[in-house]
Amino acid sequence: MNQYTQEPIPNIIEAVNKVMATLVGFMKNFNLDEQNFYNEYTPQIVSTNELQQIYELKNHIKPDAKVLTVSASGEQPLFCKLYGAKYVVTFDISYNSYLLTSVKIAALQAFNKNTDYEKFVYDLSHYCKPGQLMDTPKMDYIFPYLSNTQKNHLRTTDEIGIPVFLQDISCNFYNIPQEQYENLRQSVKTPFPFIWTNIIELDKKLGNENFDLVYYSNILSFMNDYQNRLILQDTKKHIKPNGKLFLVTGSKHLGTIMDAIDDTFREPDWNIQLFNAPTEKDFMHIIVQHNQNNR
Repeated sequence: MNQYTQEPIPNIIEAVNKVMATLVGFMKNFNLDEQNFYNEYTPQIVSTNELQQIYELKNHIKPDAKVLTVSASGEQPLFCKLYGAKYVVTFDISYNSYLLTSVKIAALQAFNKNTDYEKFVYDLSHYCKPGQLMDTPKMDYIFPYLSNTQKNHLRTTDEIGIPVFLQDISCNFYNIPQEQYENLRQSVKTPFPFIWTNIIELDKKLGNENFDLVYYSNILSFMNDYQNRLILQDTKKHIKPNGKLFLVTGSKHLGTIMDAIDDTFREPDWNIQLFNAPTEKDFMHIIVQHNQNNR
């Protein structure tokens, strides 16, 4: 059994300490440094703000594709399966990303209708404040589909007032047509394989695995230039010929990220595409393709 097919086990004391340290740092500086904000128990935003980038994946996932993606809010791996990926491996720095993704998979199994699923996710975003999470309507419907570890962590963190999920008004809700929803329910019945790690350590935990598609979202925007170059060099070995790496970034970090990409992925072995999301002028999407003629 691979290390990331085993259920990750959270530690409630560590979770409390991590969250409290972040809050203390914020109270001292009145500023959340993004590089320091993300840790093993950072609360996960309930929905995604990169739906347009996720929708673009439909044009690049071939039947039976093998995908590596951030788990994030769960839409990333779920939509990869919806678009036909056969095997999806997830990773994230925060356990709560895995937990939220597992909650959404449980909701898929609990609700026969897409509208009931969508309503549950919407309600979850409004009841995710500490001490209110267990009051989310129909939360009891999904509990039979969660592991004991997941249920205990949700209950305990809610009882002591430690957030695991967050609401963000910039994030989007979505509709999955009923026929597609039924297909997704059939293809995703248990949590995705999950690597609990920061991206710097991801390479050594992947071993020799390689993928048709790697989706890093906007992670590189939170790293420094030196780290990005190391990450991209490590990533190269995990992309199959004709495979693709997907990145998202805002205009603020675009220049330094593109410099790292240009230095790492050279033509003719690699091809780089850069374009705007259709509805977001300052949210860039970068696709790096490993050409078949690579040696």
